[in-house]
Amino acid sequence: MPTPLALLAIGLAAATQISVREVPCPLGGRVKVYERVATNTHGGHDSDLCPYSSQGQFREFAVSTCADSLLSLYGTDMVRPLDPALRPAVEAALGAARAALSNAADPPVWERYALAAAAYRAMGRPPMFLAQLYLEASWTARDHGVGYYAGLEGPVATRALLDAGKRELDKPLTPAQRKTVLYNLARVAHRGGYNTERDQMLAAFEKAGPMDAAEAAAVARLREVAHRIEPVYQELAIAALHEALARPLPDAERARALYLQADLLRRRGRDGEALPLYDRVLADAGAPPELQAMARALSDELRRR
Repeated sequence: MPTPLALLAIGLAAATQISVREVPCPLGGRVKVYERVATNTHGGHDSDLCPYSSQGQFREFAVSTCADSLLSLYGTDMVRPLDPALRPAVEAALGAARAALSNAADPPVWERYALAAAAYRAMGRPPMFLAQLYLEASWTARDHGVGYYAGLEGPVATRALLDAGKRELDKPLTPAQRKTVLYNLARVAHRGGYNTERDQMLAAFEKAGPMDAAEAAAVARLREVAHRIEPVYQELAIAALHEALARPLPDAERARALYLQADLLRRRGRDGEALPLYDRVLADAGAPPELQAMARALSDELRRR
């Protein structure tokens, strides 16, 4: 495996190929809108359906934010006029959301997704749409914490890589090699939603030898994402999915909502709530085979604990 800090740079150094243009902001001023102009090289996906690319993640640019009003929308919606009847509700929602920002002058990308969710809720978008926004917010935080990791194609591949890494730790490794394996195992575990294993690997990494400033910063960043940032958006997504599932949904969308609800609950350590939902996906004739395969792998793993 490459060194931990070299791997951290992957996914942060080269963004996906995009174009940018300035357009009028619907609430005044101008705003940059980004468009994807090339297909990314596929890099894998996590169990909560988070896709990622070896050429950078377009979700970092998908939401545009107006500097003055902080109106945040997907770029495709930013170029459309805002219904004047909705403007007071949108402005009020943005004003309330502003208070939660860590830096109103330059909100991090996950907070811009939260601003977008506030605006879209005021515009009457349905809960499944809002759940997706909150999911994508959590994914941008995850990207910030662990970067891109090649070869992860859902929970089966993630578990296989974790098991292989643990076998690697049984070998006679140099301190530097051991730190490399431990840090990368922590990254893989976080992408997979295996929180206990992630925290164990980070603790072992800290004990494996002195850390330089860059390594200490990387560990602190991962812990901040894992414990403070990502859970906020996962809980918001869970609430929106619960609201969505209380309404009639097409078969495929219902199955997707059930699966995501299950996996987010698992990621939040709520295994007892997650397991029956995985089982509902397995029993749902409208669920795509890919979702059922992941639900089966994860439910089997929960039962073995």
